[in-house]
Amino acid sequence: MQGKKNLWIIEDMQDLHPVYKHIFNEDLYHIEFFQSFDDFKHHYMNTDKAPELIIADILLEDGHFFKLLNESDITLNTPYLVISSSNDLDSFRNAFEAGAIDYLLKPFNKNEILAKIERHLIKIEERNNESSKSLEALNLDLTQFTNKEVRIIESFNISEDKTLHRNEIIKLIWKNIAIHPNTLDVHIYNLRKKLKMFDYGIKSIGNGLFKFILLKDKVAQSLTQEETTGEKANI
Repeated sequence: MQGKKNLWIIEDMQDLHPVYKHIFNEDLYHIEFFQSFDDFKHHYMNTDKAPELIIADILLEDGHFFKLLNESDITLNTPYLVISSSNDLDSFRNAFEAGAIDYLLKPFNKNEILAKIERHLIKIEERNNESSKSLEALNLDLTQFTNKEVRIIESFNISEDKTLHRNEIIKLIWKNIAIHPNTLDVHIYNLRKKLKMFDYGIKSIGNGLFKFILLKDKVAQSLTQEETTGEKANI
């Protein structure tokens, strides 16, 4: 892992805060604690720098984390894992269906939680680097796109043929938020207009599927460049 990692921990039991501080070396991690969902929500919506990872207790004084998250008006784009003393199968299933990347049991083992957090942060860093390289390869002026539009473009990279079902895109971008049925269509419509300036497009191919494509002008340009390169190589 490169650099000091920023962790946000949503935990209403103050007695556990020193435990977390003991687990995460302050030379490697910067930790911010939130004792309520509302406090966390306010900071998340107003911060200029989101954390690399969020750790959330499922049962908080102001309610159940997933219920509060679903009812809130925030889109949680930061990866998160949850901690709970509940060991039943439905709790695990519900957590992963809600988008959690891991589920840790209380009382947690210091070595287990540290090893898992380290591994998740490495994977997050790798995914971010891959996304950055993919965007760079497209040679887009990202200042022309909103954050949501950039994330939609990035989402196509998870599929080798850059084809995704609308439900997959909605799950990736909006996660826990229930959105209006036309919300994605509006974003796709706006994206198509902007992408056309860079000779890219998003094509509807039926059955709710979208495909990120090169437009004909871009394909022709690429073929011409390949032919030119081939001619130079033969000289």
